Amino acid sequence: MTDYIPLGYFGISHKTAPVEIRDQVALSPDEQRFALAEWIRSFGIEGALILSTCNRTEVYISGEDYALALPGIRQWLNEYKKCIYFTDKQIAQNKNGYAAVDHFFNVISGMDSQILGEPQVTGQIKEAYNLARDIGAADTQINKMYDHGMHAQKMVRANTFLSEGAVSVSFAGVELARKIFNSFEDKTVLLIGAGETAELAAIHFKDKGVANIRIVNRTESKAQLLADKFNGKSYPLSKLDEALDGVDIVISATSSKAFVLTKEILNPVCKKRNYEPIFIIDLAIPRDIDPGVENIDGVYLYNLDNLNEIVQTNLEKRKKELPKAQEIINESIAEFKKWVVSHSMAAVIGKIKRHFDTIRLKELERLRNKLPNNGIEEIDYLTQSIMNKVVHQHIKMLKKSSSDPDRYQEQVELFFKLYEVDGEAD
Repeated sequence: MTDYIPLGYFGISHKTAPVEIRDQVALSPDEQRFALAEWIRSFGIEGALILSTCNRTEVYISGEDYALALPGIRQWLNEYKKCIYFTDKQIAQNKNGYAAVDHFFNVISGMDSQILGEPQVTGQIKEAYNLARDIGAADTQINKMYDHGMHAQKMVRANTFLSEGAVSVSFAGVELARKIFNSFEDKTVLLIGAGETAELAAIHFKDKGVANIRIVNRTESKAQLLADKFNGKSYPLSKLDEALDGVDIVISATSSKAFVLTKEILNPVCKKRNYEPIFIIDLAIPRDIDPGVENIDGVYLYNLDNLNEIVQTNLEKRKKELPKAQEIINESIAEFKKWVVSHSMAAVIGKIKRHFDTIRLKELERLRNKLPNNGIEEIDYLTQSIMNKVVHQHIKMLKKSSSDPDRYQEQVELFFKLYEVDGEAD
């Protein structure tokens, strides 16, 4: 036995598989409910948790016999999702004991995310845990791992800059705008284009308090669809000058081959507003905005190169926070270990006792036909007494080391290695 906590993990993520594979192995909430119930019923495990997002599908299994159950569950998933990836060691990672706990804490803290430090994964894990708990699949180990993990991520986000600074160009645009405008509540945003990039920018501005959003698009029906999502107003591209009236922030992301917003269009708009600041972000390639507009008083123009510089700078800052974040994770694992020590001793002793009892009963059976019945009963009583005394010595040693989780783990690993009980079924 390499670790005394009965918990393991396997999973497929952005680090091991392309999006095509991640899409294929993803599990919907209904599929998760079915899988968890089936595993609890059929594989002899005590608890399980499934995290399935666009970037990862991970399975956490707990129980004394989790190691015996893992191969069967991986094969079950292959058959259920009609693939071979869950048993492919190059694609599906596998970790046991505290290595699995460390991975879970890293994931919930955003340290294992494709976008380093992103907070969305914390909410996704919360939903996954609630699903498992609601159907009775979250046992004590899963519950405590989740509780300690939530505390760990709060400490990481509160005591490091791992989640600070924009690391997407659309959000970088929002952060830049905040340097010009103290508040967004009374500002009006115009999106030129109705695609995914424009929608993401609208989400970020809405989250920061912008109430007035306008959408301009060559196809007005698409502009209307996006405007409906944000309680906004749509315009056809032919009425761009009208849409610009009273606007404070412009985000442009179209596929046009020519400039969409020129100096000739913008200059009268700026003159009408007495050249008050207007913030413009050009997210298109090729560019949508005529660079000449920057010569108009009050115009602040930024393009993808400017935003990418900000993103890269922020990513580097986040990477520098990883050692500090890992220290916090290690402290959280140490706290989790203390809980495990206080709750695992009975299970450990029970496993050792069952190991001794199995040997004892086998030897009794071998002698059964060689001794009279009353002789067997006396030997049975005698061997039980000897075994209890031996086990009692183990209990004393474990209790003595229980205040030091690492020392306690060393003792448990020694016992399991010495008696070769690693992986035994109860």
